[in-house]
Amino acid sequence: MNIINHLKINTLIKLSILLSIIIFFSINIITNNIFSSFKIDFTENKLYSLSNGTKSLLQKLNEPIHVRLFVSSNLVKEVPQLSTYANRVEAILKSYSNISNGNITLEIIDPKPFSDAEDRAVGMGIKSFSATEMSDPLYFGLAATNSTTGQKNISIFSPERETFLEYDLSSLISELGQTNKPVVSILDNLGLRADARIGKPEQQILKQMKELFQVQMVNENKNELDKNTKVLMIIHPKYLSDETLYMIDQWVLNGGATLIFLDPYAETEISKQQGMPPMNPRSNVKKLLDTWGIKFDDKKAVLDSEYGFRISRNINGRDIQVTNYPWLNIRGEGLNQSEAALSKLSTIVMTTAGSFKSTNDKITLEPIITSSAKSGLGDAKKAADPKGDPRDLLANIKITKERQILAGWIKSKLQSSFSDKIINKDKKQIQLLKSNDKSNILLVGDADMLMDRNWLTQRGAFANNGDFVLNIIEKMIGGGALSDLRGKGTSFRPFEKIIALEKVAEEKFLVQEQMLAKKLKGMEDKIRNLTQENENKDDILSPETMKAIEGFQSEMMSTRSQLRSVKFDLRRDVETLKKWIISINVAILPILFAGLALVISLRRKRKVV
Repeated sequence: MNIINHLKINTLIKLSILLSIIIFFSINIITNNIFSSFKIDFTENKLYSLSNGTKSLLQKLNEPIHVRLFVSSNLVKEVPQLSTYANRVEAILKSYSNISNGNITLEIIDPKPFSDAEDRAVGMGIKSFSATEMSDPLYFGLAATNSTTGQKNISIFSPERETFLEYDLSSLISELGQTNKPVVSILDNLGLRADARIGKPEQQILKQMKELFQVQMVNENKNELDKNTKVLMIIHPKYLSDETLYMIDQWVLNGGATLIFLDPYAETEISKQQGMPPMNPRSNVKKLLDTWGIKFDDKKAVLDSEYGFRISRNINGRDIQVTNYPWLNIRGEGLNQSEAALSKLSTIVMTTAGSFKSTNDKITLEPIITSSAKSGLGDAKKAADPKGDPRDLLANIKITKERQILAGWIKSKLQSSFSDKIINKDKKQIQLLKSNDKSNILLVGDADMLMDRNWLTQRGAFANNGDFVLNIIEKMIGGGALSDLRGKGTSFRPFEKIIALEKVAEEKFLVQEQMLAKKLKGMEDKIRNLTQENENKDDILSPETMKAIEGFQSEMMSTRSQLRSVKFDLRRDVETLKKWIISINVAILPILFAGLALVISLRRKRKVV
């Protein structure tokens, strides 16, 4: 105690800070060695916590899977922005291994240049990348194998896919862990498949489905499904024969899970005649819907003033910002959070979508996706016009407080649409006239939502359309382990306050910058005019003109200097602001420790005195 009494305050503060640092690192060492299996996740989206779906998947896993994480030791040094992501990947994989009851073994490999480990990485499909042109190749990928010949990899962990990290890992494990994929039969009249004629690639939703399910494409004139079919997916049906409609009818009555995407105007439909637009972009299964007690107006599209997109459109020769009422960004109350397939999703995008109504009191239509209360119905063809003024659409509709049903379950006992005649003449198959149990049908009022343009960009997904489809199919099959984790958040957390303050700073200098820029342009114009006048006269510049030009040039140089100074001040103020906020955020924990240590020391000093 005598030592403490004789210490100066400055020395005491330095010792307190040093002590806090020692305590901080000691706590980290202790927790890493003793409490490695016990973690508390304070991240907003529980980035380091596994979902219940993943836990269920891992606990039921019977197939041994060996996971190899290839991550270069130089990654943190060469590409520091990836270090947080790499740590997260490793932490999650360790959790997978701990929960799997020994069925998942994890091997972390550093593929150094010209090593056997690098050869293994390349041989297992892991892609390399370089921080600079002169640096060694880096690796950050994963390869997994099961007990047979199954092998899957993530060739490179892209930051753009971090949102879907747990989903990507769990779907990979799920695929390697199952011997037989569920069969999903698809009757597609929209164009999800690749089309070499027009250079159209396979749509991402179909790609994702093929990873999780065995996909069987059904010809629109076919009258029989694969006997192992678990879900029948019907996309934009048109001109279906009675034989095909009968097949659907009997499938539904037998309790078959059915997912139907209808559309009053399918903007993205690929015409069967190359270079020609579709003759009729409307879906039509009216014969079935009438029997099911469901009304779908194939000439009307939902217009929504709340969920409508803000777009730039050329109207009367001018590019203006307008709300495109038929293009819907559905969120919030528009997504039924009690529906498991939607509970983790934030937004669904639909374009020129139609709506459903029940016309039979005995038929239950349970809505899961709806428009806002500020919506109504308008002409679908006009709504789809890419050159029209969306504002004109509202003049012809009545906005009501009624939410339009854009997607809903039919969960009722149904009658056959073919009770008056037998379509299938095969006597071995008994014709069902009604269902014994409640149906399992989901109706969706937009087919365009399945196309890449409605939910994907090169940077990644901007809507949850793909997640929605996969979640629904899994629910229909009876699984749904992966639906709990689609769309989980990223570990990238921007300093939102900094962004807001940057905007304020920019506004502070904007007026001054614009004024100087205008002044600069005015002087440049004056110099140009004076020079052109003398060129037209074919005369040598007069002393007065030379003096005027020199004056303008001097003033112009001064203005440019002021403009540079304004821009420099803006950057300096913003950067200073960033440094202060980041420093405060980073240093707050050591400061708290130091403050606590100082308070304790001062209290002890008072007691001694």
